Amino acid sequence: MSIRRDIELLAPASSLEGGLVALSAGADAIYVGAPQYGARSAVGVSLEDIGALCRAAHSFHARVYVALNTILTDSQLPHAVALAHQLYEVGADALIIQDLGLLREELPPIPLHASTQCHNHSLGQLQMLSELGFEQAVLPREWSLEDIAAVRDKTSLRLEAFIHGALCVSYSGRCFISEALSQRSANRGQCAQYCRMTYDLVDAQGQMLRQGEHLLSLRDLNRSEIIEQMMDAGISSFKIEGRLKAIPYVRNVTAHYRQLLDEILARRGDQFQRPSWGRERFAFTPQPEATFARPFTSYNTPLGRPIPVDSITPYSNKSLGQAIGTVLSSKGREIVVKLLRSDLQLANGDGLVGYSSDRRLLGAQVNQVTSLAQPDHYRLRLSQPLALPRSATLWRNRDHQLESQLLRPDASLRTLPVLFTLQAQPTRLTLQMQLAEAPELSVSITQPAQLEPAQRGNTEHLERTLAKLGDTPYRTESITLQLEGLFVPPSLLTALRRDACKALLELCQTQALQARDKIGRELQTKRLEALAHTAPEARERYGLPDTLDFTYNVANASAAQLYRQLGVTGAIASALEVERPEGAIPVMFTRHCLRHQLGYCTRTGRKPPFALPLYLVRGSDRLRVETDCQRCLMTLWLDPTEQNSLPQ
Repeated sequence: MSIRRDIELLAPASSLEGGLVALSAGADAIYVGAPQYGARSAVGVSLEDIGALCRAAHSFHARVYVALNTILTDSQLPHAVALAHQLYEVGADALIIQDLGLLREELPPIPLHASTQCHNHSLGQLQMLSELGFEQAVLPREWSLEDIAAVRDKTSLRLEAFIHGALCVSYSGRCFISEALSQRSANRGQCAQYCRMTYDLVDAQGQMLRQGEHLLSLRDLNRSEIIEQMMDAGISSFKIEGRLKAIPYVRNVTAHYRQLLDEILARRGDQFQRPSWGRERFAFTPQPEATFARPFTSYNTPLGRPIPVDSITPYSNKSLGQAIGTVLSSKGREIVVKLLRSDLQLANGDGLVGYSSDRRLLGAQVNQVTSLAQPDHYRLRLSQPLALPRSATLWRNRDHQLESQLLRPDASLRTLPVLFTLQAQPTRLTLQMQLAEAPELSVSITQPAQLEPAQRGNTEHLERTLAKLGDTPYRTESITLQLEGLFVPPSLLTALRRDACKALLELCQTQALQARDKIGRELQTKRLEALAHTAPEARERYGLPDTLDFTYNVANASAAQLYRQLGVTGAIASALEVERPEGAIPVMFTRHCLRHQLGYCTRTGRKPPFALPLYLVRGSDRLRVETDCQRCLMTLWLDPTEQNSLPQ
């Protein structure tokens, strides 16, 4: 009999509240930022709240991963190690890290996950991480189904991939534009999102090819249609982006993918299984396009083939939300619209956006909705004028009714079905409580009692008393009463039930931490054995160059020493955040290609009507565009000598 593979839904959280919402919506694991050293510095979570989230998650056999994934200087490294021990003590199930210098430090026996910032772009990198004792690694967003399947059977790592949310245009861990231009490092949690800004695109002679467009701003990821294929390709952990997103987004998107995965697991339970427990109930219909959503892309293009030109949003970096209708007329603060579907409902408070004739994104709030005689036709009174051309698409970027639903605490509820068995004897009562989804987890509480023969039946009263589980995650699935003709006062059951719930929760906590420690110790032993000696041959096996430039993000002596142990003998440059090299530097590596965007990829054979190289220009900043067409790779260069040399 084949072993069923766990399929994990991994959801983001910016806070304890956000994590609890994600759990309620069906997440099998939550990822949060550590109080410091997380790649989203604005959403660090306190140790106390992380501990509370871990306890809640462990009740459902869910896990909590903590992002400790910035690069670290020599002075920061000891503090980060101390923080790792604190996170272990409060119950974190894994640490997501980027800085490999941590591997040579005295870490607790906790599983390590390789952040997307590790730039896990090759089989060699994945094999290196596996041999260094990592449990799981996030694959590049750029990898397609074919790319994933190519490494599936060649590494022991659990493979994790993004399925939804904002897309970084750059290869993660290899984007330096924010640090280079504003000293706000993406590798230290302070990305200024230059990829979402507007640029002019000019050629070497100063010819304007594009003006004021979001030329690096990708659409949002949505892989709903290829989830099952991703499972077959080898993905075990499906990650939703969004540690900076609000509660409605987290609840809505998590519920959407929970339902998709549950449908697949129901059909293919002989191959795959859910790793956590619980049953969810939703008071809304998930609509991923209705809570912060740019237009979507599956970004499912194999390496070596150009990314489609429609993968960017050139005229806006904002959330458009859901396309709802077509503009029939627009005058002042009133527009007439024909909805795309008859089941769409508009409400006061909805936010609407559309593109003007000159491609500016305009928006307003709905103040009044009036139904017209023709089906699906409405007149909308807006908060401000919205000058949109006839036939323009109208988008709803705020669904007031849905958002109100998503903010309700009972919008998503997750419960654990339990089985009760009450056994009565003349001198004692014994209550057994068992998890329906994990029958091996069972507790038994005995209480002395002097019980008399029953003069009348009271089974219904006893069942109601046992079913009063209050604010615990438990809900009664079955109750077995073995009363032996004795009368059991319902008042005696309240304390028994409370003690049984407490004991079962503690048992789940203990089991979760024991499972974590078992895996953590095995991986720690593997790592220590790998680092016990220098392995010069490892460098070629892993595809490491003999000289490391700043793009390898080596910010401390421990990381440099690790690369020495892996066979790197040449110079090891410091990370850009530590020491900036002289001359031109690459500030972004990406599969998105501006030459391809213009329609002049070298594979087309078309001679471009512009002079190379191309430049992205924003104010006084000029970035030279370099393309490697064999690898479908575009690199942006910042060259001090070129900043004022282009024709004006």
